[in-house]
Amino acid sequence: MRDSVVALRRQLTPEVKNLTARGISNGTQPFVLWKNRQYVANRMRYAEGASQRIKREELALAGAAAKALATPEKPEDVPRFEATFSRFCRTFPDAFFVSERARVYLDGKEDKKNTGRLLNAGFHSMTGYFRDDQPLSELMLDEAGQRELERLWREFDFVTGAPMRQYSSYLWYERAESGFLRDTEFDFIRAEDKDAASEAKIEQLAEVYLAKVRRLDASELAHQVIKDQFAIISASIRRVEQDQVAAEPRHIEALQAFAERAYRRPLSSAEREGIAAFYQTLRTQDELSHVDAVRDTVVGVLMSPYFCYRVDLAGEGTGVQPLSDYDLASRLSYFLWASMPDRELLDRAAAGDLHRPEVLAAQARRMLRDDRVRGLATEFGGNWLDFRRFEEHNSVDRGRFPAFDDELRRSMFEEPLRYFVDLVRHDRPVHEFLDGKHTFVNPALARHYGMPAPDGWVRVDDATRFGRGGLLPMAVFLTKNAPGLRTSPVKRGYWVVRRLLGENIPAPPPDVPDLPEDEAKLGDLTLRQTLARHRADKSCAGCHERFDAIGLAFEGFGPVGEVRDKDLGGRPVDVRATFPGGSEGAGLEGLRSYLDANRREDFVDNLCRKLLAYALGRSLLPSDDETIDTMRTRLAADGHRFGSLIESIVASPQFLNKRVEAKHAE
Repeated sequence: MRDSVVALRRQLTPEVKNLTARGISNGTQPFVLWKNRQYVANRMRYAEGASQRIKREELALAGAAAKALATPEKPEDVPRFEATFSRFCRTFPDAFFVSERARVYLDGKEDKKNTGRLLNAGFHSMTGYFRDDQPLSELMLDEAGQRELERLWREFDFVTGAPMRQYSSYLWYERAESGFLRDTEFDFIRAEDKDAASEAKIEQLAEVYLAKVRRLDASELAHQVIKDQFAIISASIRRVEQDQVAAEPRHIEALQAFAERAYRRPLSSAEREGIAAFYQTLRTQDELSHVDAVRDTVVGVLMSPYFCYRVDLAGEGTGVQPLSDYDLASRLSYFLWASMPDRELLDRAAAGDLHRPEVLAAQARRMLRDDRVRGLATEFGGNWLDFRRFEEHNSVDRGRFPAFDDELRRSMFEEPLRYFVDLVRHDRPVHEFLDGKHTFVNPALARHYGMPAPDGWVRVDDATRFGRGGLLPMAVFLTKNAPGLRTSPVKRGYWVVRRLLGENIPAPPPDVPDLPEDEAKLGDLTLRQTLARHRADKSCAGCHERFDAIGLAFEGFGPVGEVRDKDLGGRPVDVRATFPGGSEGAGLEGLRSYLDANRREDFVDNLCRKLLAYALGRSLLPSDDETIDTMRTRLAADGHRFGSLIESIVASPQFLNKRVEAKHAE
C-alpha cells in the first residue's frame, strides 16, 4: 500500500520547468534557487487536472487510502473529485524534508540519484545550502518544535557563515564561469573584496546587474526572480551580521570563561579586562573580523605561560606558604590525571574547602576511581618503567620477527597501562607489580603469548600457566630491553635494578667492546659465557655483578618477549642464575622469589620516591626523607594498598605548600 500511495502521489505533483533567459547562465544562483523554491511550494500542492492522467489501476492499488478518490461518473462531480486530490496532497506530501540534494542542471540533465550533497542547494560549482522542510514543520512539529527548527537553521547560518559564502561563490561564478560580471561596469565588486557583502555594495550590484538583464530583454519573471534573490541574500547576510553583533559580548564572556579553564583558576579583574581589550584591539586597530579576532584571542590564551605551565602564584610573605585551593586542584589533577581539574574539583576549590585534609583525601580517592587515572599510568608509569615512547620503538628486525607488527607493538604498550590502571582503581597492594599472577591481553597479545585469543581486551587471572603475570614478563619490557636480533641480559637486568629497585648504576666506560648484534652469530660461546668473560674484567665486574644474573633469568624469553627454549643459534637456553648476595634460582619464578625475599623493601622505597618526585614535579631533597618514611609506614599499616601512597603524598607538607623566596633589592 505504501508503494502505491507513493506512486500515486508522484503523479499529482506539479511539474517545475526551468527558468532561462538569453545571455544569462542556466546555472546562475537566482534561477537554481527559484526552481528549488518551486519544489518547496509543491511539496503539499496538487497539480490541477492531474486526475485525468491517473491510471485507474493505481487508484485501485491504493486501497483504503484511495476510497475517496473513486472516479466520478457525472461531469458535475469532477470539482468535488479534484478537491479530494488537494486534501490528499496536503496529507501526503511528496517529501517531509530533503536532507540531500543532487546537482541541478538547468539544461535538463539532473542527477537522479539525488544523494551525497547534504543540504546543498544543488549548485554545480558553488557553495550554498537550502532549507526544504516545510511539510515536516507544518504537519509533524508542534509550536515548540517549529521554534527549535527555526533556531537551528538560524544557528546554522551563524556558525557556518553560509549566506556570506553563498554570495561570495555567486560573485566568483558570475565572473569566472558565466562571464556575466566581466563588463567594466562590474569592476567595483569582486568576491575577494572585504566589503563585497555590505548592504551598499549588494544594492549597487543589484542595480547594475538588473540594468544589464533589461538590456538582454529577459522576461519579467526572470527579472523579478533575480531582483528577489538579491533581496533574499542581502537579508540573510544582514540577519547573520545582526546575530554576530548581538553575540559578541557573550563570545567575549566565553573567551574569559575559556581562559579560566585554561589557567585552571578564576581570572583577576585585570586579566578579564585584558582579554576583552585584546579582542577589541584586534577588531578596531587590526581590522580583523569577529571570527578572526576570536581565533587570535584563543591563540593568545593558549600561548600564555599560565596555560603552558603550572604556575603557583606567589602570595603574601616569604618562606613556606600554603597553596591556594585552586593551585591544590591543579596540582592534584595533574598528579593523578595528567590533565586539568574537572568541574567537581574546581567547585571544591571555589568553595574554599579543598585544603581540608578530609576533603582533599576524598577527592583523591574519587579521582583514583575515575577512568582518567590512565593519565597517571601513562605519564608516571610510562616514565618510571621506561616504556612511554614504546609505540615508536623500531629496533626489531621485522624480517626475522614478522609477528611484531604495529598492532602487536600497540598491544605491548597497552598491557602495562591496563595493569597499572586496574591496580590503582581497585586499590590493590603495590607488590602485585612484581608478583601479580594476572595480566591483560587482547587477541594480538594473546596469540603472541600462546593464550586463547579473546574478543577485545580481557583480564587473564592465572597468567602464570603461560609464563606471564605482573610486570616482569611483559613483552613491552623484554622487547624494549633487547637489541633486536638477540636478547640482552645486561639491559634487562639493568632495567630491573634501575627502574624497579632504584639502584644508581654508573655509566659504563667508553672502551667497553660491544657484543655481537645477532644472537645466531655468537660463535662457540653462549651469551651466558660471553657475559661471564666480560665480567672477568675488573673494571666491569663491580657493576655487572649487580644485574647480569637478574637479566639471565629472562633468557627463557626471546628478543620480542616470546617464550622459547632455544636461542637464535639453536642452543638450549639456560635460565639458572646466582643472584646478588649468593641466592640461586631459575627463570622468572626464581627471580620473583629472590626479589620477594631480598629486595621487597628496595622496591617499595623506590616506588615511594619516584611517585613523590612525580607528584611534586621536582627532584627529591634530603628534607623529603621524612615524608618517604611516612609513606612507607602508612603503606605497611594499610596492607600496602596503592591508595595509601597517594593519601600520604597529598597530605604531606611538600604537596600542600610552596616556598616563596625573598625578593632582593636591585
